[in-house]
This record gives sequence, C-alpha cells and structure tokens, in this order.
Amino acid sequence: MRIGIDCRRIYDVNTNKGAGVERYTYFFVRKLLEKDEKNQFVLFFFGDISSETIHKLKGKNDRVKIVKILPNKSRIPLIGSHLKFSRVLKKAKLDIAIFPSGSMPIFYKKNSYVIAHDAAIYINPSWFPEKQWFSTKVVVPRSYKKAKKIICVSHNTKNDLKTIFKIPDHKIITIYPGVVVKDEYLEDEFQRMKNKFDIKGEYVLFLGTIEPRKNVANMIKAFSTYLFENEHSNITFVLAGAKGWKFQLIFKKLEDVNNRLQNSQIKYIGQVSNRERNILIKNAKAFVFPSFYEGFGFPVIEAMALGTPVVTSEGSSLGEIAKGCAVLVDPTDCVSINRGVKQLVDDYALSKKLVLSGKERAGFFSWERTIEEFRKLI
Repeated sequence: MRIGIDCRRIYDVNTNKGAGVERYTYFFVRKLLEKDEKNQFVLFFFGDISSETIHKLKGKNDRVKIVKILPNKSRIPLIGSHLKFSRVLKKAKLDIAIFPSGSMPIFYKKNSYVIAHDAAIYINPSWFPEKQWFSTKVVVPRSYKKAKKIICVSHNTKNDLKTIFKIPDHKIITIYPGVVVKDEYLEDEFQRMKNKFDIKGEYVLFLGTIEPRKNVANMIKAFSTYLFENEHSNITFVLAGAKGWKFQLIFKKLEDVNNRLQNSQIKYIGQVSNRERNILIKNAKAFVFPSFYEGFGFPVIEAMALGTPVVTSEGSSLGEIAKGCAVLVDPTDCVSINRGVKQLVDDYALSKKLVLSGKERAGFFSWERTIEEFRKLI
C-alpha cells in the first residue's frame, strides 16, 4: 500500500518546537516507519522543517518519500490548508491517508484515518482564542464524518466525541499512545541546570504551556497557601513551559503572590529543552499537573516513567490514565490541590508507593503496542 501521513504539525528536533500533538505525530511516524517493512510512505511537511527531523524519521528507508509544502501565506485557510493541500494529496495517489493532528482537508475524500486528541474547545471554548468557527463548525465535524476510522488517544476523548458528534461505535476506537523518556545524564548535569535556572534545594514541578486550561493560576494559589502554612519550608514551586494564550493574567497572579512571599519561592523558568525537561522531572519532589482538561496527558505518564510521584486532576483523561498511581485532586478547588501537594511533600511513604505504581503504569504505554494496534486497522 501507499500510505500518506500529514506531518505539517510535527515536533522539530532542531528547534525544539511542538507540544503534545506535535510530539505525538513525531513518535507515531517514527515508530510506524520502524515497524513497517512492506508499505510505501509519503510524508507531507511544511518547507521549513529541519533536515535533522526528516533524518530522524526517515533514516535510510528508501520506501519513504518526502513532500515539502510551502506554508499557507493566504489569510483564507480554505485556499492553502484545504484546496491546495487536497490537490497535493490527490496527486500522491494514496491508498490510505493518515491525519495525526485531528482534522483533514475538507476537499479530500479518499480513504482516511483521523487521530483525535481531545474535545477541549467544545467542552469550554473560553480556553481558546476566538475566531476558530471555521475549524470547529466545518473542518473538524466534516473530518470525523468522512474518516473511515477515528482513533482516539483515550476513552475520555472517545466518549466526548461520541456525545458531541454522534459518532457510531463501529467508526471510533481508542488506541493509547506510547511514552518515550530518557533518564540517563551526566552526574553534574542536574547541578549545572539548577545553577542555570537558579533553583535552590528541593522543588515541586509543573511543566506545560502557560495558559488558562492548564490551571496554572489555581496551582500558584494552592502552592502559595502551602508556603504560608509552612513558613519554614525551603521548597520551590517551578513552572516550566512556553507562554500560551492569556498568559499575562497568570503572570500577574505569580507576581502578586511572590511579592507576599519572603523568598519568591514560585519561579517561572521558561521553555526548556527535551534533556532539561527529563532531568527536571526526574529530580522533582513531586510533579503537579491539575489541568482542567486533557485528551491524554503525556507529562503525567512521563513523570511516572521517570520515577516522580504525581498530583493530577481526577477528571477528563487524567483520572483515567493515573487512577491508583497518583494523588487525584479537584482542579477547581485550590484546597484540594494544596492538600495533594502537601501529601506528596510531607508523606515519604506515600511518595515511595506512588513511584513504584507509577512506573508500572507508565510501562503500559508503549509505542510498540500503539503501532501494533494501529496496523491491525489498516
């Protein structure tokens, strides 16, 4: 078969650009190409993708063709992202087209598989920038209607989409993604990184985009309460990640809290590299991720794989993937979040227990399993 994959939204290993969906696409494509020994593949990228990323994915596989597309410069997405890209796909004469970022061009009508990550914008539109009506009202609904199969990254996402879009059972399936982490590093790297980011002593870590959906404001409030209740604690709350939509209000909250704290123990360190990300998670006292809504929640499973105890939300997919292996909290309740943080900071026995159960749980999420299940569909 001749299989095409839309790689326009993919993690770039050279620039370190890309979050959950982009990282999913990168590892999905890489592992599928590693496992498949008979099919031909056509990968569609924007023209500015780094050669390092293409090399990591393709290697010496001569059954893989690379097609680069110029970024859409038109203000009308219908032209570049849909009309022109549909023509490019048709010209490739594909037997199957895979769309890992949740939607497909509205003019493409051939055999296709769509990978759905979440329904967050339908659950709460206020979490996202405005003027996305074309995507939410036209592109995504039509993508689900035309797709031969919709692959969801969690049962929660599957159930949300079935409810919102009235998708029949035979057309939608859950296939969990895998998780990849590297926990080997040089002995002095952690100390050098602490010096770089001015982190002193033990710390609790949040890692993700700084935006309303991630619930950073409530985390700041909960942790500040912990520090006010434990005046002699030297622990630091570290926020790492790119600035997202409406980050300004979150930073105003951070500034107000630190002005009241003696030692400014809540610290934003910006976006970090993959290596720094893993080192930060592995050495944290606890990983805190009480997001309001996630389609899967990669950082939670990554923390478990790296042996760090987790505080996360009881709702959406987070409760699904972390139940029994993390402290689950109500993301709308700062008292609940504070209590969860306190449990892991103060209760060594509980932390040790969750490290063990978390590692076992993380082992379930392998890309080998993901690709094996996906290949059975096509």
